[in-house]
Amino acid sequence: MKHSGNLSRRGFLTGAAGAGALAAMGALAGCAPKTQNDETLAETGNQAESGTAKPSVFDKPASVTDQVTRTEEYDVVVVGGGNSGVVGALELAQLGAKTLIIEQTGACTIYAGDIDALDSKIQKDLGIEIDKEWVIKDLVRYGQGKVDENLIRQWAYNAGAFIDWYQEQLQKKGLDVMVDTVCKKFSPEGIWYSPASVHTAYQPPLKPTANSMGSEIAIPAMMELYAEAGGEIQFNTTAVELVQDESGRVTGVIAKTKDDEYVQYNTAKAVMLATGGFGGNKDMMDEMGVISHKFCSNHIGAENAHGDGIRMAVWAGADRDYACEGSCNIFDRGCITGDDTNGGIGMDGQGGENPNLWWPGSQPFLRVNAHGKRFCNEDGPYDIVFNQACMQPGHFWWQIFDASSWEDVVSFGTTICSRVVAAEGAKNCLLLGQYYPCTSEEEWQSVFIDPNVENGVLLKADTLEELIDMMGLPKEDTLATIERYNELAAKGVDDDYHKAPFRLTAIDEGPFYAAKLAGWLLSTLSGVRVDNTYTPLTAEGERIEGLKCVGLDHGGFFNGMYAQYYGGLNMSHNVVSSWLAAMDLMGQEFPVPVASAANAYKA
Repeated sequence: MKHSGNLSRRGFLTGAAGAGALAAMGALAGCAPKTQNDETLAETGNQAESGTAKPSVFDKPASVTDQVTRTEEYDVVVVGGGNSGVVGALELAQLGAKTLIIEQTGACTIYAGDIDALDSKIQKDLGIEIDKEWVIKDLVRYGQGKVDENLIRQWAYNAGAFIDWYQEQLQKKGLDVMVDTVCKKFSPEGIWYSPASVHTAYQPPLKPTANSMGSEIAIPAMMELYAEAGGEIQFNTTAVELVQDESGRVTGVIAKTKDDEYVQYNTAKAVMLATGGFGGNKDMMDEMGVISHKFCSNHIGAENAHGDGIRMAVWAGADRDYACEGSCNIFDRGCITGDDTNGGIGMDGQGGENPNLWWPGSQPFLRVNAHGKRFCNEDGPYDIVFNQACMQPGHFWWQIFDASSWEDVVSFGTTICSRVVAAEGAKNCLLLGQYYPCTSEEEWQSVFIDPNVENGVLLKADTLEELIDMMGLPKEDTLATIERYNELAAKGVDDDYHKAPFRLTAIDEGPFYAAKLAGWLLSTLSGVRVDNTYTPLTAEGERIEGLKCVGLDHGGFFNGMYAQYYGGLNMSHNVVSSWLAAMDLMGQEFPVPVASAANAYKA
């Protein structure tokens, strides 16, 4: 279950937002029949007791069944009040299921906004056509083949229908959905694919500034519709154990309430796990191989994602998504400020110690490493440039620019959420408030530059020599790097890394600025194996009936890193999976049945 706090937008964008403390983890439990997974976990636990191995996050705790004080009956219990949980619950309630959401925090998540999709009615009306099979192949290639092509194909053919449903629901509450039609230009042409497929909820009519967007308005609207359909929600309630019968079918879930009472919620149809991955559980990330979190100075958005759903599913017999266990979604906008601890990043650290963000961190300004050396083409997807930086000394980088930064970002023309300049047709970004994206140099200076100099995110100096001293870099080498960069900018050809000429701008006009940057971890992307109905599978490929794992609790969709230029792909994968899982539970055919996906798993 992801972060549910209401960060101020201005504070968030200017880097003043603080990372919330990680919530304490309760004792999770399961009562599944013994499986091969259980025997392996029991062996791991025994090794830990004897001092021969570190305890595993997948060690199964003792059952709390004997502490249950009462039971309640539902058709479906959805564990998690984030985007995927709310969508799945709304569809279930509207299809007639007696549905309960249990959410461990005090509010539903309103984090995230854009939704990737192909063939929505909005796109069709605009004449936008995208080759779905091309996208499927590209995503499989991006994942190095360590993904389940059936899940990707099912998403590609049904995401457009989801947007149609989503728009229909929001219009009932006076909201609407728009699509961003402005794509980034690439050099060479087509090296990175960026389909015009980013959909965003908004409230018409638009005001010039300070419009809310995405989940901020969509989640409250859907929760109103959910209540109108008879759906219930219980906040401050943490799921701790799945209930199974002798056959292994899940028949309910035990949860701990805010009053420390254990309640068993029995389910006639299923429990749907939508707990948001494990980005807030550093021990689990370590064990699952998500080493990249160690190189992220900021974990905003993932604090409350403890891996509860994934672990409960494993204790119920589900097989983990081992091929994709290192996957995560990272932006290159985390900050390191104020001291020499580097935000806790590095193999000896655990990352996430610095609460500051620098939103323009993805802008393709000059990047140098700890030796003052340029090391990459700065113009690429967030994951690519982040990974290149992680290979540098200290696993961080510096971004350097000068007083002409407004002219620079206008010429850069970046896309999706890295866009900081308003663009005609990029309406999804024009929704954001406090002059974001900016429409003038004055706004850019007042929103991004001045506040971040004041709070320490940006270093500012009148000369390059002074700036380099503040950065603590080797002066001669860093000056030589900047001189070489300026020569290439004057020439209009990047002979070193071949960055697009219009994204190659000189650093020669004071004052000069620098930001020390690392990654920003948004979410993990791996979970348990599922079939095309989002039913978890055992290691032998058997279905665990009565259980659904949706959103960030199931694996198979991503591997390694997130395909950043498919804006809103993670959000889309989350909500489409829960929407389709709800249909399956209610005996509804998917909008676009994919026969190959249905035939790929054991009946």
